[in-house]
Amino acid sequence: MVVVLLVASAAIGGYAVYERQQAGGQAKATLDVMREVIPNFGVDTGAATGMGRDPLAALSIDEIDIIGALEIPSINLLAPVTAKGYEEEYFATWMDGSPVKGHFRIIGGRADVFRKLSKVKPGAVVTFTDIDGIRYSYQVTTQFHLKNWDEADHDLMLCYETDSKTRFVVGCAMMAE
Repeated sequence: MVVVLLVASAAIGGYAVYERQQAGGQAKATLDVMREVIPNFGVDTGAATGMGRDPLAALSIDEIDIIGALEIPSINLLAPVTAKGYEEEYFATWMDGSPVKGHFRIIGGRADVFRKLSKVKPGAVVTFTDIDGIRYSYQVTTQFHLKNWDEADHDLMLCYETDSKTRFVVGCAMMAE
């Protein structure tokens, strides 16, 4: 009986690991396609290369609308960013705003894509690259908790829900070219 329970427990645990690898694999496969079709994707040009489109254009990869990629080198994060309404594991998701007009808001899962977000400290660099290859560089200015989006005013806000009423937020300011 104990052996059966141990085998069943290991199988369930193994399935959870396999499921996470599959989700992470889909994000990696999406990034691989993005590297092929987006000019200079993943190349650090040192600064934003200009102002892009507003609203942001989307690129459909495996039936998921992608608007760009989020990169946070200090926590080794490179994640595709989906259009609003396409929430996928290991993907970040655009909520509203834009890198062109500001108040750009991106959310992610606390257990997957943003699991290390709380380790991002003021001064760290965050980059968003749209599907046209235009990079927007930001510098982290603060970390805080809020209840409503309109409680904060930053060029870029990255967040995950800590509970049903509160969000953990990293606020960023656009860097000068």
